[in-house]
Amino acid sequence: MITVLSPRIHNLGDFSHCLPTLSGFVKKYGKVSFGICPRLKRFNGIIDLLMYQGLFTDVWFYGDKDFSSPLMIVDDTGSDEGNTGESLVSRRFFNYTKTLGVDIEFDSDFTLQVPNIITCSDTAYVVGDRWSPSDAPDVDDRRKSNLIKASGVIDNLDTYYLDYADGLMYNLSIIKQNPNPFITTFTGIGILADLMKKDTYVLWDEDMRFWNGGTVEDDYRLHYWTNRNSKLMYIRDFKV
Repeated sequence: MITVLSPRIHNLGDFSHCLPTLSGFVKKYGKVSFGICPRLKRFNGIIDLLMYQGLFTDVWFYGDKDFSSPLMIVDDTGSDEGNTGESLVSRRFFNYTKTLGVDIEFDSDFTLQVPNIITCSDTAYVVGDRWSPSDAPDVDDRRKSNLIKASGVIDNLDTYYLDYADGLMYNLSIIKQNPNPFITTFTGIGILADLMKKDTYVLWDEDMRFWNGGTVEDDYRLHYWTNRNSKLMYIRDFKV
Protein backbone atom coordinates (compact mmCIF):
# COMPACT_ATOMS: atom_id res chain seq x y z
CA MET A 1 0.00 0.00 0.00
CA ILE A 2 1.21 3.49 -0.86
CA THR A 3 1.24 6.35 1.62
CA VAL A 4 0.49 9.84 0.30
CA LEU A 5 1.40 12.89 2.35
CA SER A 6 0.17 16.48 2.18
CA PRO A 7 2.03 17.85 5.21
CA ARG A 8 2.14 21.56 4.35
CA ILE A 9 -1.16 22.89 2.97
CA HIS A 10 -3.50 23.89 5.78
CA ASN A 11 -6.32 25.95 4.23
CA LEU A 12 -9.40 23.96 3.27
CA GLY A 13 -9.88 25.28 -0.24
CA ASP A 14 -6.19 25.17 -1.17
CA PHE A 15 -5.95 21.62 0.13
CA SER A 16 -9.06 20.31 -1.64
CA HIS A 17 -7.53 21.00 -5.07
CA CYS A 18 -5.42 17.85 -4.66
CA LEU A 19 -8.44 15.53 -4.89
CA PRO A 20 -8.77 15.25 -8.70
CA THR A 21 -5.10 14.27 -8.89
CA LEU A 22 -5.45 11.71 -6.11
CA SER A 23 -8.58 10.33 -7.75
CA GLY A 24 -6.58 9.79 -10.94
CA PHE A 25 -3.83 8.09 -8.93
CA VAL A 26 -6.26 5.77 -7.14
CA LYS A 27 -7.97 4.78 -10.39
CA LYS A 28 -4.64 3.40 -11.61
CA TYR A 29 -2.88 2.18 -8.47
CA GLY A 30 -5.61 1.58 -5.89
CA LYS A 31 -6.51 3.18 -2.59
CA VAL A 32 -3.83 4.92 -0.52
CA SER A 33 -3.17 5.84 3.08
CA PHE A 34 -3.39 9.63 3.31
CA GLY A 35 -1.59 11.86 5.83
CA ILE A 36 -2.71 15.50 5.94
CA CYS A 37 -1.53 18.69 7.64
CA PRO A 38 -2.48 18.72 11.34
CA ARG A 39 -3.72 22.32 11.05
CA LEU A 40 -6.66 20.94 9.05
CA LYS A 41 -8.04 19.62 12.36
CA ARG A 42 -9.92 22.91 12.74
CA PHE A 43 -12.27 21.86 9.93
CA ASN A 44 -14.82 19.72 11.73
CA GLY A 45 -15.30 16.40 9.95
CA ILE A 46 -12.44 16.69 7.44
CA ILE A 47 -11.41 13.06 7.88
CA ASP A 48 -14.99 11.80 7.55
CA LEU A 49 -15.41 13.79 4.33
CA LEU A 50 -12.19 12.46 2.83
CA MET A 51 -13.00 8.88 3.75
CA TYR A 52 -16.42 9.23 2.10
CA GLN A 53 -14.72 9.79 -1.27
CA GLY A 54 -13.77 6.12 -1.57
CA LEU A 55 -10.12 6.95 -2.33
CA PHE A 56 -8.36 6.14 0.93
CA THR A 57 -7.77 3.17 3.21
CA ASP A 58 -7.33 5.65 6.06
CA VAL A 59 -6.80 9.37 6.61
CA TRP A 60 -4.71 10.72 9.46
CA PHE A 61 -2.98 13.89 10.60
CA TYR A 62 0.73 14.07 9.88
CA GLY A 63 2.63 13.30 13.08
CA ASP A 64 -0.07 11.01 14.49
CA LYS A 65 1.06 7.83 12.74
CA ASP A 66 4.27 6.02 11.87
CA PHE A 67 4.59 4.87 8.28
CA SER A 68 7.11 2.89 6.25
CA SER A 69 5.26 2.08 3.03
CA PRO A 70 6.22 3.62 -0.36
CA LEU A 71 5.72 7.35 -0.08
CA MET A 72 4.44 10.10 -2.38
CA ILE A 73 4.17 13.80 -1.53
CA VAL A 74 1.40 15.93 -3.07
CA ASP A 75 1.97 19.67 -3.42
CA ASP A 76 0.63 22.63 -5.39
CA THR A 77 3.97 23.91 -6.71
CA GLY A 78 3.71 22.46 -10.23
CA SER A 79 3.16 24.47 -13.40
CA ASP A 80 -0.11 25.55 -15.04
CA GLU A 81 0.79 23.74 -18.28
CA GLY A 82 -1.93 21.63 -19.86
CA ASN A 83 -4.90 23.21 -18.09
CA THR A 84 -8.23 22.24 -19.67
CA GLY A 85 -10.64 24.29 -17.57
CA GLU A 86 -9.97 22.97 -14.08
CA SER A 87 -8.80 25.35 -11.37
CA LEU A 88 -5.18 26.31 -11.90
CA VAL A 89 -4.24 25.06 -8.45
CA SER A 90 -5.72 21.64 -9.29
CA ARG A 91 -3.52 21.53 -12.40
CA ARG A 92 -0.49 22.52 -10.32
CA PHE A 93 -1.06 19.57 -7.99
CA PHE A 94 -1.22 17.26 -10.99
CA ASN A 95 1.87 18.67 -12.68
CA TYR A 96 3.87 18.46 -9.45
CA THR A 97 2.94 14.77 -9.23
CA LYS A 98 4.08 14.28 -12.83
CA THR A 99 7.52 15.69 -11.92
CA LEU A 100 7.87 12.73 -9.56
CA GLY A 101 7.62 10.40 -12.54
CA VAL A 102 4.13 9.19 -11.63
CA ASP A 103 2.17 8.06 -14.68
CA ILE A 104 -1.48 9.00 -14.06
CA GLU A 105 -4.33 10.87 -15.72
CA PHE A 106 -5.95 13.95 -14.20
CA ASP A 107 -9.52 13.09 -13.17
CA SER A 108 -11.39 15.94 -14.86
CA ASP A 109 -14.72 14.30 -13.94
CA PHE A 110 -14.00 14.19 -10.20
CA THR A 111 -17.07 15.15 -8.18
CA LEU A 112 -16.93 15.56 -4.42
CA GLN A 113 -19.23 12.94 -2.89
CA VAL A 114 -21.59 14.06 -0.12
CA PRO A 115 -24.28 12.03 1.67
CA ASN A 116 -27.88 13.17 2.06
CA ILE A 117 -27.89 13.98 5.76
CA ILE A 118 -30.05 17.06 6.22
CA THR A 119 -31.65 19.85 4.25
CA CYS A 120 -33.15 23.26 4.95
CA SER A 121 -36.17 25.09 3.53
CA ASP A 122 -36.36 24.98 -0.26
CA THR A 123 -37.14 28.70 -0.25
CA ALA A 124 -33.95 29.61 1.61
CA TYR A 125 -30.69 30.54 -0.08
CA VAL A 126 -27.77 28.79 1.58
CA VAL A 127 -24.86 31.14 2.33
CA GLY A 128 -21.25 30.22 3.09
CA ASP A 129 -19.59 33.37 4.44
CA ARG A 130 -15.99 33.78 5.56
CA TRP A 131 -15.64 32.75 9.17
CA SER A 132 -13.98 34.99 11.74
CA PRO A 133 -11.18 34.51 14.31
CA SER A 134 -13.93 34.14 16.92
CA ASP A 135 -15.05 30.99 15.09
CA ALA A 136 -11.60 29.36 15.08
CA PRO A 137 -8.25 30.39 16.59
CA ASP A 138 -6.31 29.44 13.44
CA VAL A 139 -8.55 31.04 10.81
CA ASP A 140 -7.13 32.56 7.61
CA ASP A 141 -7.67 36.27 8.32
CA ARG A 142 -6.09 37.73 5.17
CA ARG A 143 -9.54 38.77 3.94
CA LYS A 144 -12.59 40.23 5.67
CA SER A 145 -14.65 37.95 7.87
CA ASN A 146 -18.46 37.71 7.50
CA LEU A 147 -18.22 39.68 4.27
CA ILE A 148 -21.63 38.80 2.84
CA LYS A 149 -23.63 39.33 6.00
CA ALA A 150 -21.94 42.68 6.70
CA SER A 151 -22.70 43.91 3.16
CA GLY A 152 -26.47 43.63 3.60
CA VAL A 153 -26.93 42.74 -0.09
CA ILE A 154 -29.06 39.68 0.62
CA ASP A 155 -30.96 40.95 3.66
CA ASN A 156 -34.17 40.80 1.60
CA LEU A 157 -33.81 37.09 0.92
CA ASP A 158 -34.77 34.06 2.97
CA THR A 159 -31.29 32.84 3.89
CA TYR A 160 -29.61 30.03 5.79
CA TYR A 161 -26.06 30.86 6.90
CA LEU A 162 -23.88 27.81 7.38
CA ASP A 163 -22.55 27.28 10.89
CA TYR A 164 -18.98 26.01 10.59
CA ALA A 165 -19.19 24.43 14.03
CA ASP A 166 -21.30 21.82 12.27
CA GLY A 167 -19.43 19.09 10.43
CA LEU A 168 -18.34 19.53 6.83
CA MET A 169 -20.57 16.72 5.55
CA TYR A 170 -23.55 18.21 7.42
CA ASN A 171 -23.05 21.59 5.77
CA LEU A 172 -22.24 20.15 2.34
CA SER A 173 -25.40 18.04 2.53
CA ILE A 174 -27.41 21.24 3.01
CA ILE A 175 -25.66 22.82 0.01
CA LYS A 176 -26.20 19.74 -2.14
CA GLN A 177 -29.90 19.27 -1.46
CA ASN A 178 -30.97 22.90 -1.58
CA PRO A 179 -32.42 23.70 -5.04
CA ASN A 180 -31.15 27.28 -5.12
CA PRO A 181 -27.69 28.50 -6.13
CA PHE A 182 -25.20 28.54 -3.27
CA ILE A 183 -23.99 32.02 -2.28
CA THR A 184 -20.43 32.35 -1.03
CA THR A 185 -17.19 34.31 -1.40
CA PHE A 186 -13.50 33.43 -1.54
CA THR A 187 -13.46 30.75 1.13
CA GLY A 188 -12.94 27.01 1.34
CA ILE A 189 -16.58 25.94 1.39
CA GLY A 190 -17.10 27.58 -2.00
CA ILE A 191 -14.31 25.54 -3.55
CA LEU A 192 -15.86 22.36 -2.15
CA ALA A 193 -19.20 23.40 -3.68
CA ASP A 194 -17.45 23.87 -7.03
CA LEU A 195 -16.02 20.35 -6.74
CA MET A 196 -19.60 19.16 -6.12
CA LYS A 197 -20.61 20.88 -9.41
CA LYS A 198 -23.10 23.01 -7.47
CA ASP A 199 -24.51 26.21 -9.00
CA THR A 200 -22.60 28.83 -7.03
CA TYR A 201 -22.22 32.61 -6.86
CA VAL A 202 -18.77 33.72 -5.67
CA LEU A 203 -19.10 37.31 -4.43
CA TRP A 204 -16.23 39.78 -4.07
CA ASP A 205 -15.80 43.33 -2.80
CA GLU A 206 -13.20 46.10 -3.16
CA ASP A 207 -10.95 44.44 -0.60
CA MET A 208 -10.52 41.58 -3.08
CA ARG A 209 -10.14 43.51 -6.34
CA PHE A 210 -6.38 42.91 -6.32
CA TRP A 211 -4.72 39.97 -4.59
CA ASN A 212 -1.11 38.77 -4.54
CA GLY A 213 -0.22 40.93 -7.52
CA GLY A 214 -3.18 39.84 -9.64
CA THR A 215 -6.82 40.76 -10.19
CA VAL A 216 -9.85 39.18 -8.60
CA GLU A 217 -10.45 37.40 -11.91
CA ASP A 218 -6.96 35.91 -11.67
CA ASP A 219 -7.68 34.74 -8.13
CA TYR A 220 -10.97 33.22 -9.22
CA ARG A 221 -9.23 31.36 -12.02
CA LEU A 222 -6.74 29.94 -9.52
CA HIS A 223 -9.46 28.32 -7.45
CA TYR A 224 -12.52 27.69 -9.64
CA TRP A 225 -13.20 25.58 -12.72
CA THR A 226 -14.30 27.41 -15.87
CA ASN A 227 -16.30 24.40 -17.08
CA ARG A 228 -18.40 23.83 -13.98
CA ASN A 229 -21.19 25.84 -12.36
CA SER A 230 -19.65 28.73 -10.43
CA LYS A 231 -19.94 32.40 -11.35
CA LEU A 232 -17.87 35.36 -10.11
CA MET A 233 -19.86 38.50 -9.27
CA TYR A 234 -19.16 41.88 -7.66
CA ILE A 235 -21.11 41.93 -4.40
CA ARG A 236 -22.90 45.24 -5.10
CA ASP A 237 -24.13 43.92 -8.45
CA PHE A 238 -25.57 40.74 -7.00
CA LYS A 239 -29.23 40.02 -7.67
CA VAL A 240 -31.02 36.68 -7.56
